[in-house]
Amino acid sequence: MKKVVVIGGGYGGIKALEEFARNDQNIEVTLIDQHTYHYLQTESYDLVASKIPIQESFIYLPTLIASFGENFHFIHDEAIVIKENQVVCKEGTYPFDYCVIATGSVTKFLQGFEKKGKHSLGVKSLRAALHIKQYFEEELFARLEPKRAQRSFRVIVIGGGLSGVEIAAEMRCYFNQYVKENALSCGNIEIQLLSKHILKGLDQKTRDKAVKRLRQLDVSLVPQYVNEITEQKAILSSGETIDFDFAIFAGGIEPSPFIRNLEYTKDARGFLVVDEYLRVEKNIFAVGDVAVLKDKEGNIIPPTAQSAEQSGVIAAKNILQAISNQPLQRADIRLRGLAIALGGTYAIIVTPFGFQIRGILGWIGKKAIEKWYKWPLKFKAKQGFQKLTACKEKIKKLR
Repeated sequence: MKKVVVIGGGYGGIKALEEFARNDQNIEVTLIDQHTYHYLQTESYDLVASKIPIQESFIYLPTLIASFGENFHFIHDEAIVIKENQVVCKEGTYPFDYCVIATGSVTKFLQGFEKKGKHSLGVKSLRAALHIKQYFEEELFARLEPKRAQRSFRVIVIGGGLSGVEIAAEMRCYFNQYVKENALSCGNIEIQLLSKHILKGLDQKTRDKAVKRLRQLDVSLVPQYVNEITEQKAILSSGETIDFDFAIFAGGIEPSPFIRNLEYTKDARGFLVVDEYLRVEKNIFAVGDVAVLKDKEGNIIPPTAQSAEQSGVIAAKNILQAISNQPLQRADIRLRGLAIALGGTYAIIVTPFGFQIRGILGWIGKKAIEKWYKWPLKFKAKQGFQKLTACKEKIKKLR
């Protein structure tokens, strides 16, 4: 029986596991992750704005893996390095015949951010998103206290990419509705989006519509880079300074510490360079944010959930092909449109057919996409929970 190890339970890793589960080959598959949950980062904008509860923002990995079958296992451990077809972790060493590296990325705190302090967080982890949510909820509660009601509160969001735009829009929209629905007369929560460009890389029409929506919500746009940040002060590229109460980093990513420990070929940013089959070595594949993914024309694909999912499926298929001594599939990863949440029930869906769906219809479409991904995993996790519970009952009876 061939042993396959998947390192990382993110979007790419989960899709690889699902592809292995759909095939009846005689393989043993093990998922290793330092967390026990799959964080649904594409819904972080709703989580930080307190629109969804914590249980809607993750999938519990032990029960999900149990639903795939007896040959699938979950190990809660932190991977350190790969040596001689073994994944070396903090708590143990796990041999493999094939391996999928899918550890994702972490928030990139640029040079000059060393003094960022406890009032600045990224959004790449569930723990950080929950801290942001807590700060936001505390300030909303403070609006009800007479002594603090008139105090303003400033949140700066650093980075004008998809995550930064969605979080700034949702937080601003949520506060607007909070004040309106409760008829409050209180100090403002100011949301400032700091970025030289908004949604860089997208077409001008989409960017213009997004900027218009942000301004309608009263998000303050500051077209500057941030050069340095201290405990509660941001120093801009113009030399100006902005005082803030809380800062959210959404301006870039970098490889996880595990990737930095690996000796495979990397690009200038430290991400793994893969061949046309997504391999870093003959039996080791890399998917999602950790890899430099390209389409057939050689164009680099931005790190998104859908590119991670596509690469996870391709890597799993290629491992199954290799086990069967069949030709491998060349990777052709393409973005099939993009959905951008812009506060409340407004979103923009950029379709691969050249037209957009905006407003409430766009929001319905985006929510449908999110639920289409999440609900099957939630259902499988419940099935896995039932299996584990039945197994425990059998063990009790045997005792």
